[in-house]
Amino acid sequence: MKTNEIRINNAPDYPIGKHISFWNDEGNGGIDVALHKFQKGDFSPLGHPTLFNKGYTESIWWFAFQIQNELDSKNTVIFSPAGAAIREGTLYTFDEKGCLLDTAYSGFMHEGLSRDMHSRLNSYELILPPGKGYTYLFKLDSRGLNTYVPFYLDEPNSYWEYEIGRTAFFGIVTGVLIMAAFFGLFLWGYFNEKIYIIFVGYILSCLALILEEDGFLFLWIYGDQFGRFSSIIIPFFSLMMSGMLVIFIIRFFNLKGENQKFFTYSNHYIKAVFVFGVLVFSTLFFDWNPRLNLLLTGMGLTVSFTNMLLVILITVSQIRTKKEIAYYILLANLMLIFGFSNYILNLMDVTDWHPLKPNGLIVGSIFNVILLTIGIIHRYYFMKKEKEVMDRQFLEQERNIARSIIEAQEGERQRIAKDLHDDLGGLLALIKLKVDSLLFEANSLQNESKTGLAETHKLLEMACHDLRFISHELMPMEAAEKRLKTMVSEVLDLVKIQNKISITYNIEDLPYLQLDTKINLFRIIKELLNNIIKHAEAKEADIQLFFDEMDESVTLIVSDDGKGISKEILENPNQGIGLRNLQKRVDYLRGNLHFDSNINGTTVIVTIPFQPITQKNEYTDNYSR
Repeated sequence: MKTNEIRINNAPDYPIGKHISFWNDEGNGGIDVALHKFQKGDFSPLGHPTLFNKGYTESIWWFAFQIQNELDSKNTVIFSPAGAAIREGTLYTFDEKGCLLDTAYSGFMHEGLSRDMHSRLNSYELILPPGKGYTYLFKLDSRGLNTYVPFYLDEPNSYWEYEIGRTAFFGIVTGVLIMAAFFGLFLWGYFNEKIYIIFVGYILSCLALILEEDGFLFLWIYGDQFGRFSSIIIPFFSLMMSGMLVIFIIRFFNLKGENQKFFTYSNHYIKAVFVFGVLVFSTLFFDWNPRLNLLLTGMGLTVSFTNMLLVILITVSQIRTKKEIAYYILLANLMLIFGFSNYILNLMDVTDWHPLKPNGLIVGSIFNVILLTIGIIHRYYFMKKEKEVMDRQFLEQERNIARSIIEAQEGERQRIAKDLHDDLGGLLALIKLKVDSLLFEANSLQNESKTGLAETHKLLEMACHDLRFISHELMPMEAAEKRLKTMVSEVLDLVKIQNKISITYNIEDLPYLQLDTKINLFRIIKELLNNIIKHAEAKEADIQLFFDEMDESVTLIVSDDGKGISKEILENPNQGIGLRNLQKRVDYLRGNLHFDSNINGTTVIVTIPFQPITQKNEYTDNYSR
């Protein structure tokens, strides 16, 4: 039986495929039956340079090979049945007389150090004495799982060099996908849209499939604690990946807004897919059932493939309306579907064609994630520009609303001021003339009447003064011709007469201002003064108004030594009508408003961007300074 033995020397690796044979143990006959079958020649040749693949089965498979050490010294080789879905792999070593020398274990049912070699592969270290030969029987238990198992036999240095290179490659792949996932998280945090967290879930599902396919997920994540998880990773994450891709594509093309009915049906379907995924995951908490696992895996892969076709149908349906980006997404998804389909067909032993290296799943997923990430960047850039346009439109709309409100207020102020000045003012003036006439003829009146008449005259003077003050507040006369400095000085002089508060001010000569800018600045100053007089309980106030040439802005600073503004009002200025009106006027002028308030007083800073005009427009276009 040694005619097909593998002769071991100093070669880096050995073509084990043509030396290995197999037998299907449908009845689970055990090691004695398998050894007897091998000795009788009932094992069949592998028929492939490295690969054994019978798809998904419920059988236990036995493999046999013989090794002869040709060296006069001890030699070591590493045998690797490199399938990712081996539930339990047991290697039996026999001497030349057929006596069992050693038993070693691997597979996902053996966690951590209980495996013969703690590596991503189901590897076994074979130590060969000088000139000796051994027979090896390998029991493969992958019931309910796929039997896609490449066999390798390597010298240790060659084995570890390959593993280092493989680990570096998958480390790079993992880094790329993790970076894409972090980018998705950033967009989710920035835009607060579910599409980006779905994209992250899709990337992580792809990563789990890629790492599991080569054993790195087992090695890096769960193998030392929960090896059985390996039995459901392929169907579970296939469902998660394909389901999230469907949701991502639906949201990417905004089908919720365009086709509510289709979105609703798709949403129900995807919910069913995820419920099925939960069902697959729940099998971990029950006794192992190969037949059930086989059924759920087959259904999971079928549903995943259906999801991929749904992605293509959705993308194709968008080509008419969203040409370039739809073609781009179609290209990304076609590569994924081709790679994923090739991967599934390989696992099911439908084909052993490998056009994409290292396999279709890795290449298709990486290609798809990179292109979708670029698509996400394009969407982010487009949405950012769209958001900026919408923000500008919103601000412009707010300004138009503010303009309408302010114009209405100014119009009403003018009407009331005119009515007060023309009607009430004229009436008071006439009454005052009558009282003046009576005072002139008061010699014949009694003392009490003289006193009452004098008091009436004084009250009339006060009423006329108050009327002029109110009219000036409502609409400063000749605003288009007067300088802002003059307008503010006049109202401040009136405030000094009416109130006990001490007011200092410095109003610099400003460049030529648009009339609405000047009037609104005047109103802002009046509003701030009213707040100080009514609410601040201040003794002193100071007003500074100047032009900042460097920033090309007009700056107003109003401060007082009052009790300050309460924290509640500052945090919610809409509670106060005065502050709300103040904010509207500042927004209308596209300026900034800043409050600094405490128990020692309040400082308000208003900054308005300067819009230059020419002096010749001062009167003709209702502009002035």
